[in-house]
Amino acid sequence: MSSQDPVQIAPQSLRFFHQGLLKTLIYFFLLILILAGAYKALPLVMDAVFLLVIATILTAVLNPFVDRMESSGIRRIYGALIVFGGIFSVVGTGIVKGIPTLLSEIGRIKNMIQQQSSADSLDTMISDINTKIAQYIPNFEINTDTISNLTSQFFGQLGSILASALDTLATIVFILIITMFFLVDGSRMMKSLIGMVPNRYFEMSLNISYKTKKQLTNFLKGQLLAALGVAIQSIIGLTLLNVVFDANISGVFLIGSIAGMANMIPFVGPFMGMAPAIVVSLFNNLGDPVAAASYYYIGHIILMFLVVQMIDNNVISPIVVSGSMEMHPLTVILLILIGSQMGILGMFLAVPAWGISKVIVQEVYHGLKGHHLI
Repeated sequence: MSSQDPVQIAPQSLRFFHQGLLKTLIYFFLLILILAGAYKALPLVMDAVFLLVIATILTAVLNPFVDRMESSGIRRIYGALIVFGGIFSVVGTGIVKGIPTLLSEIGRIKNMIQQQSSADSLDTMISDINTKIAQYIPNFEINTDTISNLTSQFFGQLGSILASALDTLATIVFILIITMFFLVDGSRMMKSLIGMVPNRYFEMSLNISYKTKKQLTNFLKGQLLAALGVAIQSIIGLTLLNVVFDANISGVFLIGSIAGMANMIPFVGPFMGMAPAIVVSLFNNLGDPVAAASYYYIGHIILMFLVVQMIDNNVISPIVVSGSMEMHPLTVILLILIGSQMGILGMFLAVPAWGISKVIVQEVYHGLKGHHLI
């Protein structure tokens, strides 16, 4: 055969090539259909995913208590019921004590605003504020009618807020039911899932399960301890402002609890805890010339919360959260900014979600490399 003769391709090879090409196109088309279907179905399953994620977080927190009771001879279902009974007792006590106090405080502030709307004290305060702000922003002016309208709109929305609270309550009930199932049957479900994994990947699956659970548990324990520390410091700080400066801030324990829980939301939380204290102090001290001379203790409150945050950021959080996620602070900031696109929950879950994803990728990589598959 000369070098110029055409290359002959066997009909069988050509047929295999066409079959392979057809299979590739079919698989590609099916992949596009699956991705399109998943994209369309994503909004429909997001609520279910949300419930499962929160239930998984609660399970990671409560599981050690149930495990300890099970190891001491108590059946797992009874241990879960005991844990839930304790939670409901604490939460119920907080609701019974806190909600009437909150509603009473809201009603008192509303009545005070209505009473002071036509009084000289409110006009004097607004005039003083306008004078001081006008030094920096010319033609700036707040009037009594504006405050009255804003107040009416705010309290008018309370009805819809309470209505949405019923939906939130139903969601919480579903989350608790799922959490109960996870606590009772979670280990068996996990064993069934791992049992479906081929033997060569069994150890890798166990490592992923253990390390992800450890990451999530460490993160949540650290957050809860830091929140408790901020709550205690806020209560002490607000009490000192009342004792030393006679700041007249009511609902100290409620405000301190709000500050502690809000602190679990990175960066935004401190301001959410600070706002109620400022509002309560402002309206409690209307008409008090001493308080007016101290700008209604707003600066004192801000300074107190800044000190609490400095202690939390430099002492408490490094101790209780040290090494739990092993992330650079810049990474945490970027993750929180990305998570903020999904709201407050996204900001809270962004860091642990990244930590868990990193663990899974690392374990899968090492597992595949150990079996010489990559």
